[in-house]
Amino acid sequence: MSIHFKSAFISAAVVALTLQSAVAQDAGLYVSGAVGLLDVPSTSVTDTASRSVKFDNGYLGALALGYDYASPWRSEVELSRRSAGLDSVSGTNASGHLSATSLMGNVLYDFNTNSKLTPYLGLGVGGARVEMDNASPFGTSSINDSDNVLAGQAIAGVSYALQNNLDVFADYRYFATRDLSMRTAAGNKASFDMNTHSIMVGLRLNFGAPKAQPQPAPVTPVAMAEPAPAPAPAPAPRLPSNYIVFFDWDKAAITPEAAEIIRTAAANAGTMGQVRMVLTGHTDTSGSAKYNLKLSQRRGDAVRAQFEALGFTKSDIQVISKGEADQLVPTDDGVREPQNRRVEIVLP
Repeated sequence: MSIHFKSAFISAAVVALTLQSAVAQDAGLYVSGAVGLLDVPSTSVTDTASRSVKFDNGYLGALALGYDYASPWRSEVELSRRSAGLDSVSGTNASGHLSATSLMGNVLYDFNTNSKLTPYLGLGVGGARVEMDNASPFGTSSINDSDNVLAGQAIAGVSYALQNNLDVFADYRYFATRDLSMRTAAGNKASFDMNTHSIMVGLRLNFGAPKAQPQPAPVTPVAMAEPAPAPAPAPAPRLPSNYIVFFDWDKAAITPEAAEIIRTAAANAGTMGQVRMVLTGHTDTSGSAKYNLKLSQRRGDAVRAQFEALGFTKSDIQVISKGEADQLVPTDDGVREPQNRRVEIVLP
C-alpha cells in the first residue's frame, strides 16, 4: 500500500482547522447529510497488460460536520463512500465492484445573494481507501485488494433556506485519486487512477450562533427650539434628523406606515438641504444570526429603494446591516419583538 491511512486523517484535519483563527461572534456549527448518483469514467488498469475498464453508474453518500464563520467562508470534515460496479474489462463483460471510502477536509465559499438561495464553491483534500471487490477478469485472474491514497475534490452547488436553521442543497463534485496500487490474485501488481463525477442532494442543519449580549437601547436626541431673545423673533424649529420605520416578522416589505415616515424624512431632508443619509437595518432574535444579518441588509436596501424613487442618489445613501445587534428592546434569543424589526434613518 502506497500511503498509510493515518496520513489521510492528518491531511483532512489540517484543512478543516485552517480557518479556526477567523471565528466571529456569529459563527456556529452545522451537520449535513447527502446522497447522490455517481459516474465513474473508464480507466486503464495496468497489470501484466494495459486494460481498459468501464463502470456502471453508481451511488454515493456523505456526512459532514462543519463550522460556519458568519462570513462567506465555511470549513467541514466530510466522511463519504462511493461505489460502482464493473461493466467490462477490455471489451469483456466484467463483475465485481470499485468503492472508495474517504475522509476529506473541505473549505467552501458562500456567495451572498440577499435571498434564500446561496450558491457556493469549494475544494477538499484528504485520504481515501479504494477497494476492488472480486473484480474480474484481469487476464486469467481477479483483483480483491485495497489501497490508501491521498484524494482531492472540487465542489459547486447551491443551497436554499427552508427555515432559519435548515437548508436543502444540491451540488456537483469531482473526486480524484492517483497512483493506486493493488495486487491481482495471481500476485501481479495492478496500478490505475480513479476519477468520479457526482450529483448530490442533502440537508444541512445549522446549530445557530452564540447569544449576543443585550445592548442598551440607543437614545434618540430630541430637537429643541432655542428660546429667542426679545425682541427678536424666535428661530424656526429644527427639523428631526432621526427616523425609524418598522417591519413585519421575517419581512423586508415596506408597510404603508413606513412609506409615510420615509416620505416625511425625504421632505425634511430637502428642506434642510441634506442629500446624504445613513440607513441601519435591524432584526429581532427569532432567527439564526447569519439569516438575520442578511434580512437586516434586505430591509436597509428596501428603504434605500424608496428614497431613490423620491429622487435621492443611491451613492449618497449608506446601508449598514446589524442583524440582531443593537436591539431597541433587549430580549433573549428566539423572541419576536416588533420594536427590534426596524431600519433607523439618520440625516448627518
